[in-house]
Amino acid sequence: MEHKFTAIECEGLKIAASVETSDRKAHPIYYPGNVLFIMDKGEFCATIDEKEYTFKKNEFVLVKKYTSGTCHKEWTEEEGGAVMYLFLFHDEFIKEVIHDFDFPKKKVEETKNVYVIEQNHILRGLFDSLITYINGDEKLDKDLLRLKTKEALLGIFKNNPEYLSIFSDFAEPARADLEQFMTFNISYNVPLKELARLSGRSLSTFNREFRRLFNEAPHKWLMRKRLEMAKEILLESTRKSSQVYLEVGFKDLAHFSRSFKKQFGVSPTALKKHN
Repeated sequence: MEHKFTAIECEGLKIAASVETSDRKAHPIYYPGNVLFIMDKGEFCATIDEKEYTFKKNEFVLVKKYTSGTCHKEWTEEEGGAVMYLFLFHDEFIKEVIHDFDFPKKKVEETKNVYVIEQNHILRGLFDSLITYINGDEKLDKDLLRLKTKEALLGIFKNNPEYLSIFSDFAEPARADLEQFMTFNISYNVPLKELARLSGRSLSTFNREFRRLFNEAPHKWLMRKRLEMAKEILLESTRKSSQVYLEVGFKDLAHFSRSFKKQFGVSPTALKKHN
């Protein structure tokens, strides 16, 4: 196992995920939404805003949306690899539940992109339940997702009530750098309307700015980039197309194979054999 990513979704929205890796190589990171994560095995070493971080096992970390940087993971010989679990906040659910909390009288002004959150039984319980969903077949609906968002916020505010005012700002509209946003969301298989929303734009504005920036329609650009990514993975690893198509943003193996052959003149299987 070099890298394994398992996610759960709710009506097309990624909600939580597990990431397992035995690869220590540094790589870029980008968070299109506010993310809370915990290391279950190993350590997460990151460079964000020219500052070095090392997040250890069982530490909860909150990262603000549109944060980018580089990272690598470390682990002991006994651990045999690194494992992390993530919960992704969505603005609409933050807005729905944030006013259920009592705001502190003094508003804290923070400009950081990374916050270490003290562990407590609420956050631990939240992630234990999410792990059950990640490893199982049950689905999350929006009502349950709303409750999970509230539970996550309750766990964060339990020891850090001053973060309430910070978090209320997290859900405010903000426009992502479009080139950076798209580069890190090539494999995020959601409708363009959702990509536009996540980038802080209306669909019409997204389409207009995208064409001006990339000189290509969004769906054509995404298809080409996903196929190029798949080709690179197939050529540089032992993985088969059946292990790759979901990772690069396709939901159907047959559609992936047809698109791949149309783009490169050869099927993914034939490419592997030839290589």
